[in-house]
Amino acid sequence: MSGALSIQPLSGAEVATIYEKCLEILSGHGVKVDHPSAFGWLREAGCLVDQDTRMVRIPGDVVEAALATTPAGFVAKGGDERYDLPLPHPGGGPYTSSCIQSMLYLDVDTREFHDVTRERWADWCRLAQALPNIDAVAIQTPMDVPPETADIHALAVQLQNTSKPLNLLAYCLESVPYLFELLLARAGSEEALRERPLAWFDPTSLSPLVFKDMDVLTIELCCRYGIPVAPCSLVVGGGTGPITPASQALLVGVEVLAMIVMTQILAPGHPILASAYNSTMDMGTGNTNLGSVTTALAQAAAAQFMREAFKVPVLTASLWSDSYASDGQTVFSKGMNAALTAMAGADVVYGAGRLGGSTLASPAQLIIDDRMTALVRGYAAGMTADDDTLGVPAVLDAGAGGNYLRARHTLRHCREAARPDIFVADSLDTWQNAGAPDLYERAAEKYRELRQGLAPLDLPDDVVRDLEKIVATADAALAG
Repeated sequence: MSGALSIQPLSGAEVATIYEKCLEILSGHGVKVDHPSAFGWLREAGCLVDQDTRMVRIPGDVVEAALATTPAGFVAKGGDERYDLPLPHPGGGPYTSSCIQSMLYLDVDTREFHDVTRERWADWCRLAQALPNIDAVAIQTPMDVPPETADIHALAVQLQNTSKPLNLLAYCLESVPYLFELLLARAGSEEALRERPLAWFDPTSLSPLVFKDMDVLTIELCCRYGIPVAPCSLVVGGGTGPITPASQALLVGVEVLAMIVMTQILAPGHPILASAYNSTMDMGTGNTNLGSVTTALAQAAAAQFMREAFKVPVLTASLWSDSYASDGQTVFSKGMNAALTAMAGADVVYGAGRLGGSTLASPAQLIIDDRMTALVRGYAAGMTADDDTLGVPAVLDAGAGGNYLRARHTLRHCREAARPDIFVADSLDTWQNAGAPDLYERAAEKYRELRQGLAPLDLPDDVVRDLEKIVATADAALAG
């Protein structure tokens, strides 16, 4: 095989069948929309709206019209053009996003979990800013602020401590407008925000087939201000969705497609990053298995399906683990699942720095995932066999019993391999003389080294004042 590696969990016929079933569900059964102000523009676009039940049926021609205007790609932009992300990933992927909504933070030195605070959250953003393979920074949850405005505080911290693209979602309906106010304050104007949106938003389904008022309002405001939408399905197989990988991919497709339609009705041509955060329930314990084979296959199938059927960039939540430690289970599930979904079509893999459960973040794991992403990209990039890479002249020059240490072919290609600095490639004596550190200890030491140079962004004083003023206003209005 030559070039980027790819896998296809689904055949072309299966992709077509799933798409047909999506249309059947959307047009025949419909979805529930808990945002009455949307009923007017949905009905005007040709959807069938029952205001009493809040069910909305979306005819096939409305779906097809929406997909016809959905762009095949866009550039996700942060506060600095150096970190812009062309989507789809030009090298086959993946980009990496850090973990979202975490409320607990693993102290590197004590290995104890503590609440995420504004200070720890700022430190996390600065660390993500410094890591070369963490491409987007997802919002977390500081616990030392009013819960009603935690997302507003969190975004204000992000905007002051990283200029990479932000992966955002709102925590409640009332906070949504304040999040957009913060983005406007950081950008300086509506025109500047539209040119450089700083973030994408993740409006999420309430599986199965329900869309909260908070998320529909988010879609409306994203369309107003030109901020990319990453419609996100939260199917839990066996709980809030069917359990098999194929059926999960179907329900993910239905829910994401409904949000694509909403977005394109409001703003034809609006950028989309289709997102699958699906997982599978362990029916023996009731726990959600984030790093299971079933979850990985379902995400890979969803990634392939959405890329081929919707023809849009794709994000999967595949940097997941069920383990609460940076152990072999974590490295295996994150590395295997990220590689699998990337080769199936995911342009962005989400979850860097995350440990078991939905609330745990570890700065040492963020560094491990940063380095591991370089390896995953190498796998996904595959290889090429041509006159240059085959190196026949080098073979002939070395001859029988020769070596290639000084060969021009070696010089040209020796820097192409990823060499993560925290992965051991030393002799046994060298490793033992260094104290025989394991992977976590090496990552923790790298964090201590990096921490010395972390700092907030150098923003104008008036921008910082405006951001903090919006936060204070939100606290007074929402938290009393």
